[in-house]
Amino acid sequence: MRTVTVLALSFLLCGIASAHEGAHDTPAAGGVDHSRKPTGATPVQTTEAGAVYGAALATPAAEPVTIDAAYEDLAAQLGKDGAWSGRITQVCQKMGCWLVLTGEGDRHARVFMHDHAYSVPKDASGRAIVYGTLSEKQLDAKEVQHLKDDGAKAPAERELQIDARSVLILKSA
Repeated sequence: MRTVTVLALSFLLCGIASAHEGAHDTPAAGGVDHSRKPTGATPVQTTEAGAVYGAALATPAAEPVTIDAAYEDLAAQLGKDGAWSGRITQVCQKMGCWLVLTGEGDRHARVFMHDHAYSVPKDASGRAIVYGTLSEKQLDAKEVQHLKDDGAKAPAERELQIDARSVLILKSA
């Protein structure tokens, strides 16, 4: 009986330790929780402007800041919850769980779908407005390789990231 109790306690403690380790893979801790599969790339809302993925847009929607403008005043923008606009230049080819929003030059931010809870179409293109929180992240070699495995083209070791609650993919003009 004592052996069974010790074994049961050991399994319980291993489970707790394993759950704790998985907690470090969440976006808040700087990574992406790939154990959670995003829902399909189905819009939650369609507006005159385009299709919305993730959470429905708040009314009134925030005025977007371009990726270029965010870089120009980076100190004031980091950690800010807002709307960010640019061109979609890359999308995760495995699950649609991230995209790259690019300004007029080569300045960009990688957009992760909040809590890995939703995805965008893998063939998404054109312009988008992303609603979420802007941050800056130093990527380690494992994260860079993971992004490359997802289809990223030469991810930088340090990049801007947006934890996105909503992504509005604008209709082509």
